[in-house]
Amino acid sequence: MVQTVYQRSGRGALLILKLIVVPLAVLLLGITERVHGPRAAGWLSGFPVIAAPLLWFITAEHGAAFGAASARAAFFGLVPWLTFVTVYAWSAQRRNWWRSAAAAFAAWFAVAELMILLQGASPLMDALPFAAALAAMWWHPSAKGPDEQRQHPWWRLAVRMIAGATMTVAVAGVAGTIGSAWSGTFTTFPVVGSIVAISNHVEHGKRAVQEAVAGMVFGIVSVEVFCFVLSLVLQRMSMGHAFALALAAAMGAHLVTWQVTRRIS
Repeated sequence: MVQTVYQRSGRGALLILKLIVVPLAVLLLGITERVHGPRAAGWLSGFPVIAAPLLWFITAEHGAAFGAASARAAFFGLVPWLTFVTVYAWSAQRRNWWRSAAAAFAAWFAVAELMILLQGASPLMDALPFAAALAAMWWHPSAKGPDEQRQHPWWRLAVRMIAGATMTVAVAGVAGTIGSAWSGTFTTFPVVGSIVAISNHVEHGKRAVQEAVAGMVFGIVSVEVFCFVLSLVLQRMSMGHAFALALAAAMGAHLVTWQVTRRIS
């Protein structure tokens, strides 16, 4: 009885954490987009502002072994994330936002299922998420924004934040019923990525989608580095030191990708 109450309170706290982090992340990205454009906002969305606190809470509740396994699953979960943004960007050139979103989410679920099957097949599979990121960088062109000034009504940012919170509730409800194999994968579900892609598509058109996705595929490298490092060190040192080391590695990767995006822009 006590354990059941604890598990329910833990899930409730995790949901509250998501509901705080996701809208704040969407707000920060919206402000960045207004000041620096969709590419910069897309790049910033790649930093593990959601994956890091979620994995921290999961580890604190379930232990280092479970946390390391979840970090590894999240690491492989970035392959379907990259699939989502790539399919959305491709579809957005020809279709409206809801058709593009439907195609991208369908692709995410298909690739996520495949990654769950493959991640324990061979140690060589550890290179797959990094290879997918490199392929995505090559695939997405260095799109430059139009010269005209874009309009940013205040209510659109509020709609983005509400949409992010709503999607978070839906994802949390589904993830709690499908078993532990999907828990880490859903840590990297494209909540913020989909909000960034869809909102740019609706508000500014397909060109803005290309800008945002081009930034996101470079920024996501830091999440890959974070999850990979965390999965390796979480059972070898204290929880605080493990997360600090993984975040430091992610920050270094994020700074490198920022320099790369500046040079090719």
